Amino acid sequence: MTKSAMAIPVTRTGLDRSAPFGFTCKRCLQCCKNKKIQVNPYEIARLAHHLGISTTEFIELCTVENGSFLKFNDDGSCLFLGADGCSVHSDRPLVCRLYPLARHVNQKNEEWFSELEPEAGCRGSYRTDETIAGYLEGENAPAYMQAANIYLNLLWEMMSELETRQDEPSDEPPVEENITPENWLDMHAVVTGYCLRRQLEIPRSVNEQMRLHVEALQQWIKPTQKE
Repeated sequence: MTKSAMAIPVTRTGLDRSAPFGFTCKRCLQCCKNKKIQVNPYEIARLAHHLGISTTEFIELCTVENGSFLKFNDDGSCLFLGADGCSVHSDRPLVCRLYPLARHVNQKNEEWFSELEPEAGCRGSYRTDETIAGYLEGENAPAYMQAANIYLNLLWEMMSELETRQDEPSDEPPVEENITPENWLDMHAVVTGYCLRRQLEIPRSVNEQMRLHVEALQQWIKPTQKE
């Protein structure tokens, strides 16, 4: 049985980026088991690119709940945990980069951090000569946090738009009719449809694909033109 990061006991909370914090992972692999790791489209695309497959394939093979969470093995270990550690370490999700920190953002885009109680048997060492800001930079987390902010805001907008469409149904399909609540996480599928409709070349880089993915979602939420 898995548990979410929110179920892990918290030792400190309400921390900002200036708070003293440092942690050195000793690769004991204890934190790679019995979790429920939620992922956003950027994280899915990074992992899919690392594996050399499309996001459509990745979602089918490596996630549950239509791409919302990473798949874990029957023994509770992460699908990407090997004998030598994380097999996708350079493209691991934000929650893995932050551990043993948790990042929180509300609808006002206010940010704060919590320090989680380490796993039993964790051999990582803590430091006080660094700040959370420094730790985030050292884990190459800023790009992931920026993407998380973008997709979280889009998700809130999409949920609001879905409620509006349920209350005020229309026979006219949205501009991006290939986007649904079930597939919006699939960057490859959404971008492919978006580019085909506009006769654009599908970009290779994850960052460029994300740019078009965000454009497509924004068009679905608030169309600027009919085609």
